[in-house]
Amino acid sequence: LPILSFKISSPVRQTLWLTFSGGPDSVAYLDGNPIAPFRNALADQRFVSLPLVMNEGDQIVLLKMAGTEVSVQKEVKLQSPWNQWKDEQDWLSLAPGARLQLLADVTGPLAGLNSWGAAESLARKAAMAESNFTTTLVAKDLPKPRVTKVLHRGEYSEPTGDALSPGVLSVMGDLPEGAPRNRLGLAKWLTSRDHPVVARVLINQVWQRVFGVGLVRTPEDFGLQGQQPTHPELLDWLAIEFQESGWDLKHMIRLMMTSRSYKQDSAWRSELNDPENRLFARGPSYRLDAEVIRDMGLWAANIMDPHMGGEGVKPYQPGGMWQALAHPASNTKLYEADRSLRAYRRSLYVYWKRTSPHPMMTLFDAPSRETSCVRRSRTNTSLQSLGLFNESQRIEMARFLAERLLKERFRDRERIDYLFTLIASRPASSNELSACLELVDTMRKRYQAEPKDADSLLSFGQLENTSQLPKIEHAAWTQLTATVLASDASILLY
Repeated sequence: LPILSFKISSPVRQTLWLTFSGGPDSVAYLDGNPIAPFRNALADQRFVSLPLVMNEGDQIVLLKMAGTEVSVQKEVKLQSPWNQWKDEQDWLSLAPGARLQLLADVTGPLAGLNSWGAAESLARKAAMAESNFTTTLVAKDLPKPRVTKVLHRGEYSEPTGDALSPGVLSVMGDLPEGAPRNRLGLAKWLTSRDHPVVARVLINQVWQRVFGVGLVRTPEDFGLQGQQPTHPELLDWLAIEFQESGWDLKHMIRLMMTSRSYKQDSAWRSELNDPENRLFARGPSYRLDAEVIRDMGLWAANIMDPHMGGEGVKPYQPGGMWQALAHPASNTKLYEADRSLRAYRRSLYVYWKRTSPHPMMTLFDAPSRETSCVRRSRTNTSLQSLGLFNESQRIEMARFLAERLLKERFRDRERIDYLFTLIASRPASSNELSACLELVDTMRKRYQAEPKDADSLLSFGQLENTSQLPKIEHAAWTQLTATVLASDASILLY
């Protein structure tokens, strides 16, 4: 067993002197400084000095002896801390995570046991999970609140008047009876049936998500400077329904999307004299958000990873974008895209760097999250069209969507109707059908003349082409699906 084990951090490569003696009160010294008592007493009382060559960084020093005489073999070496635990008592003193690491050590004393293979995999996963832990701040109330007074002209050094007590705006009512005057009491007040604002603000946000604009056109301002609701009675009814449903967002979204207002045709009607559709007399029409556009493409192509929860993922993006904005010592200076199916998870899980959001998200007006955003802008630029046709993951979506059409339908017209059903929840119109058939025929002729272009298109991206479909046909339909994925049928709700 080791008689001494300690950890040392050396700023540079250097030689230190380790000095120790035997006896019941043995103490080890490193360059004259006491570092640790001995774990086991030695019979010999003489001092022994050994040179200790330390490399730069953190190291474990393990001192062993053979026999009971100090003049017999002495060894000072660097060794993995996992290897020093060999007897049952030391094993039981280890935490479960440390036992996993010991089992997983390929050179350790327990290597070769039946549980070693499983332990190695578990230890790797545990180490990976631990490396991704994030330290966060936690707020805690004081046992006794500090005295707070009004600050004269905001100067912290000039408190004036009587001490203040926690409360809410009297114009909005008082705290519920028996509610504590702390954060819990504030939460109960915000969600009480008597509160006039919170449920209305939330349900207006949900309406805005479904219809493109809210019943109150200024969702960031329900005050005097904001716009009045176009349908105040409807807003009140929805707010009460939201509360009575137990604040069930799914219920409210389902209620709105199955309503006659949502199901209406969005085509222009001149007799309405309502160009901005303030009265919601026709169905909503707007460009979808960046996350919805990406997720819908992944779903239609049948390559979306449906797993929920877990760490963020990094899909494709152009190189050098993080490096251009990163601090030299930043740990997010280099962007390494995920090379597995994790890259095809929902956009909710896309890793978000505050100073450099994902470019395809920014291109379609996703906010940077540096400031609060309750209403997104919607722009229409030529760069968006270039991104829809040429971004790496969009090409993969088109390729796998074409594969899905070729495998699940057997006639061109059926495939085109199926394509529009997946993307727009409706069959193709006669004009769309003829345009798509013409495009497919054109692409077939092109790839028959240039089969290398078909090979290049079908081999693009990290997901291999294992479909065994005819390359010319597959490439032609890939061009069609890419075109439809970039069209209004895919990115607009109308």
